[in-house]
Amino acid sequence: MNIDQGNPLVEAAPDGSKVMVLFASETGTAEEYAFDLGNSLQAENYHCEVCDLDDYEVDNLKSERLAILVSSTYGNGEAPYNGETFYEWLETQEPDLTSLSFAVCALGDTGYPSFAQAGKDFDRFLEEAGGTRILPRVELDACFDESIEPFIEQIKSWLLKYGESFRK
Repeated sequence: MNIDQGNPLVEAAPDGSKVMVLFASETGTAEEYAFDLGNSLQAENYHCEVCDLDDYEVDNLKSERLAILVSSTYGNGEAPYNGETFYEWLETQEPDLTSLSFAVCALGDTGYPSFAQAGKDFDRFLEEAGGTRILPRVELDACFDESIEPFIEQIKSWLLKYGESFRK
């Protein structure tokens, strides 16, 4: 979905809905980026929660309105340890996520052939489960400390246009 298009799922979200920012992180970079995003959204007066995928009850995703996933990639394209259960659930359980809108920020190291693969897989799984992508997936090379700021600005621009129901 193009950033200039609305999303009827989000536009119909009840006032006071929250933006759920989830992260899968092996070395802490994706976690740091997720909290940067969450803090930025909270500073703009949006209801926002940031959660480690290890601490997130996966079935709750079925009732979320907007989830933003920040994931690093481990080894040869695998999800980080704290994202394995979520990854497996999406891959094998075929959840109905038709009421979910989402965006993914995939981190990796361009020196590996499976650059940002876990994030690419999460993005594909969310779409295959019926989720609606609000922005094209963003891929960052964490080894070169690429900033998450452009992704944060894209999310904030989208919310400014379509996310009034997520305001406090």
